[in-house]
Amino acid sequence: MMTDFRDNGMADEEIKKMISPENFLKYKEIEKPDIVRDFKVSMATDEIARLEGIEVPSNAVDEQMANLRKEAGDDEFDEAKIRPNVESTLLRRQVFDFLNEHSSLEVEYVDEDGEFDEQMMSKLAEESLEREKQLAEKEAAEAAAAAAATEGEE
Repeated sequence: MMTDFRDNGMADEEIKKMISPENFLKYKEIEKPDIVRDFKVSMATDEIARLEGIEVPSNAVDEQMANLRKEAGDDEFDEAKIRPNVESTLLRRQVFDFLNEHSSLEVEYVDEDGEFDEQMMSKLAEESLEREKQLAEKEAAEAAAAAAATEGEE
């Protein structure tokens, strides 16, 4: 999540301000259902692969690793860390392909009655507005300092 903020141009100082025990607990509570679901899917795909004898061919892993190595460059590439993720991703794809070929699914759309925490959203909105206000004040102060420096040079 923090890398998403950085990738979207948020300054490291702003990201550090967001890191707190309270925000971590909020994040953990929000993400817990997704983490549990991902864990269950991972366990299920591993078990299906084991039961059905689905294995990832080593040449497929090697080919994917070569593509990733080419994209990342040799300096940034740590094969020992990346290879297990590649194998897991390819295995998951093969299991999903197997399930697609050997099953028939009927999609049932269900309208979820998810709880909306209005108080938390209000607090997050207030915090966001406060950060924007502080950023605007900082930019105004920097602009004033730059203008004063320019006037001092003349």
